[in-house]
Amino acid sequence: MEDTDLKTRRSAIQQLVDAANVKHEPEVQAATESYDEARARSREAPMFDIRFADGRIKSFDYSHLGESDFLPEGKIILRFGRKEIVAEGKNLDRTYTKITEHRLRFICEGTQQEEKHKPEDAPHIDTITIQLVPEDDL
Repeated sequence: MEDTDLKTRRSAIQQLVDAANVKHEPEVQAATESYDEARARSREAPMFDIRFADGRIKSFDYSHLGESDFLPEGKIILRFGRKEIVAEGKNLDRTYTKITEHRLRFICEGTQQEEKHKPEDAPHIDTITIQLVPEDDL
């Protein structure tokens, strides 16, 4: 066979794939990459934080959330092993749903001042307590 100058022709599929890979400006590309990384990290975060008004934070492994209760009078009860977290406030039904779906990374105590600036239907937690449940009650 003789040497020939044959060019390899790209398939129609390859042309469509190449056209779909839009190149962005560097700052747009960096923002997109940061967003993708943050989304991946948020899905990997297995901890659930309890943030107190005084600045303390207590973290629990989401996979150890064994039982939870929602009481319509404004109370959420979460049990992580022998620890029981009780959050009391108002409009907590959506907060409870997000917790049970593992979509909420933390809850925090609010202040009366914060509550005044929230819409009437916004969730607000007045107090959070953590207590050890006796083994007899498990």
